[in-house]
Amino acid sequence: MSTSHSEAIEALLSTGGSASSLFLEGAIRHVDVGIHEHEQGSLQRVMFDIHVVVDDSRPSNDSIDQVLDYEYLVYSLDRVVAMNRPSLLETLVTRLMDEVIAPAEVLAASVSVSKLDVTMMTPDWAAP
Repeated sequence: MSTSHSEAIEALLSTGGSASSLFLEGAIRHVDVGIHEHEQGSLQRVMFDIHVVVDDSRPSNDSIDQVLDYEYLVYSLDRVVAMNRPSLLETLVTRLMDEVIAPAEVLAASVSVSKLDVTMMTPDWAAP
């Protein structure tokens, strides 16, 4: 069952908790990813949308060290993109999810990726 980010937040809040969301949307990175021969060794533009639900504990003062700094989403993305080359987008998403859910304050997260320049090779059997 697939739910939207807003539905996931509603489900969390219905349990009596409070939460805030952090977003990194439309982040584009050049990534060497893909199973096809023509993709291997070629950087492709990939767009990332990362949504994180965090515990809404109130900071004791107005200081960045009292909250989860949303810049960690950018750092997490860049660390994952710099890792060894994945063949599958699903591997890339799993690695990124592992990074973004690591802080204790994170209650839930979603990651979506889109290849922006998909090139499809026509198989021999489909050629006119």
